Amino acid sequence: MICFRLMVALAALALPVPALAASVVIWPIDPRIEAGERATALWLENSGTDPITLQVRSFLWSQDGGEDRLTDQDEIVASPPMVEIAPGARQLVRVIRRTVDGSAGERSFRLFVDEVPTASPDLAAGATGARLTVQMRYSIPLFTYSPASPVAAPADPLVTRVRSVNGVRTIEITNVGATHVRLTDLRAGGSADGAMLRQGLMGYVLAGATMRWPLPADVTAPVFTVSVDGVSRLLTPSA
Repeated sequence: MICFRLMVALAALALPVPALAASVVIWPIDPRIEAGERATALWLENSGTDPITLQVRSFLWSQDGGEDRLTDQDEIVASPPMVEIAPGARQLVRVIRRTVDGSAGERSFRLFVDEVPTASPDLAAGATGARLTVQMRYSIPLFTYSPASPVAAPADPLVTRVRSVNGVRTIEITNVGATHVRLTDLRAGGSADGAMLRQGLMGYVLAGATMRWPLPADVTAPVFTVSVDGVSRLLTPSA
C-alpha cells in the first residue's frame, strides 16, 4: 500500500479549467465513469516545444487515519498506458473499467500521469556528470459509479470537530454521505469575509471517510466557512 501525500499538480485540481503545469495540459480534471459506462476519455496535450513521453497509471484511492492512501489494483486501466506526444499535439487515452466491483455506488481512484525522464543531449553524448531531466507527476481524481439502491441522504453529510492530534490543533471533517466532497477556501467565522485559513483546494473527503487539517494555534472561532463542491456552507464543530 502506498501512502499518498502530495503530488505536483494537486493544486491545479481547484481550477475549473484543464490542469496546467510545465508543458502538459490534461483534461478533464475530474473524469468519471458513470453507471452503465465502461470507459471515459482523458486528453493529454503537449504545449511545449519538445516531444514528451507520458505514462498513465491508476490506483484505488481510500482514506484512513486522516490520510490519503493508494493501493495497486487492476479494476481500472489506461489504454495506451504510455504515449509519446509531439510538440503541439494531443493524445487520447481511454480509461477503462475492466471489472465492476460488486458494491453499489461510488468508487474512488487516482490517475497518475508521469512525465518520463529523458536523457539530456550531454548524457546522450556520453558526457561525464550529465543528469536526467526532472520528472513531473500529475495527480487526477477518478470516480466510478455502479447502480445504487435508493438510500435516504443524510440531512447534513459533514460532521465537523476541532480536536488535538499529536499536540496539533486540527479541524476534522467526516463525510457520512454516499459520495465524495471537494473542499476549498476554509475561513474562520460564519461569513465570506472571515480570516482565510486555507486558500484554494483543501482536498477531498471520500464517502464514509474522515480527513483533518491543522489550524493556527490562535484560531478559536466557534464556526467555520468552507466551499463544498463550489457552494459556500457553514461548519459548526460538534463537541
